[in-house]
Amino acid sequence: MNRITLLLIYSLLFVSCEKDKISGDLIEDPKLYSSLYSDSVDTLTIGIDKCIIEAELYRDFFPGGPIPRKSPLIASVYLVKCDSNSIPDHIQIKKMYIISNQTIWVSDPLDNRQRKFPDYKLYGLSNNGPIWDTDITVDVILKIVDNSIPKDYFLIAKNQIIERIE
Repeated sequence: MNRITLLLIYSLLFVSCEKDKISGDLIEDPKLYSSLYSDSVDTLTIGIDKCIIEAELYRDFFPGGPIPRKSPLIASVYLVKCDSNSIPDHIQIKKMYIISNQTIWVSDPLDNRQRKFPDYKLYGLSNNGPIWDTDITVDVILKIVDNSIPKDYFLIAKNQIIERIE
């Protein structure tokens, strides 16, 4: 094969292996920003149950081969029931908002009830996020839905660090 053919094949492989674009939306909306902060609480009370957020935010720089990686933000969150009793099936994580300065990453986290987590934790995962710096703090807000009423709640965890995994 000649060099041009090899170069063309390599270029096609490189482009086809690139990560998808950001999952969700990256927006700057002062009205949404203000609304999220005014409607959010750091401890959510549903009936007599109290819940908080545990969040892990990171960008994965672990070497995965010769193709350079962009290492988008990954957000792994738990809605945690403080009394360690089971979270009912009618409670769901509907949206995730991660805020850096005035920029908001809005995503629909995957609800992973099929995986084995303690019954008092509800897991959500959003990946392919923005390429924000590591070692910065962001605020995480979850839109929680109680489908039995139905009613929406907003729960916040402030000053969460985006970590660098290598």
